[in-house]
Amino acid sequence: MDASYLAGAVPVLVLVSTEQVERLPVFRLDAGRPLPCEGWQILAGLTASVVDGPGDSGIFVEGIARPEEAEERFAWLEAVDRSGGAVVLVVDSHSAVDDWAALADDEKARGGFVPAVQRTD
Repeated sequence: MDASYLAGAVPVLVLVSTEQVERLPVFRLDAGRPLPCEGWQILAGLTASVVDGPGDSGIFVEGIARPEEAEERFAWLEAVDRSGGAVVLVVDSHSAVDDWAALADDEKARGGFVPAVQRTD
């Protein structure tokens, strides 16, 4: 599974997989905003992230592979902290993911807004 971390006003974790992720809902919008993924949460990290779902459902996503990726990933992690979570999108190809309306209309993408696990230091 290929992963891309997109920082912005709302951070996005894009996962490319031809297999459907069990129990992850079809990606939908409400007034242009991704609907929450009920029962899911994300533990975002530098070396790995876990998208934990209901029951035994979940996704382990490897983090940075090279030290030069650290600065970009730290920016993404800060965006997750500011937003209280991230949009998790599972798509079946490397198509553009910036047009959320098209993704929702196509009904092939899965995911939505996933709240972050609050870390304690």
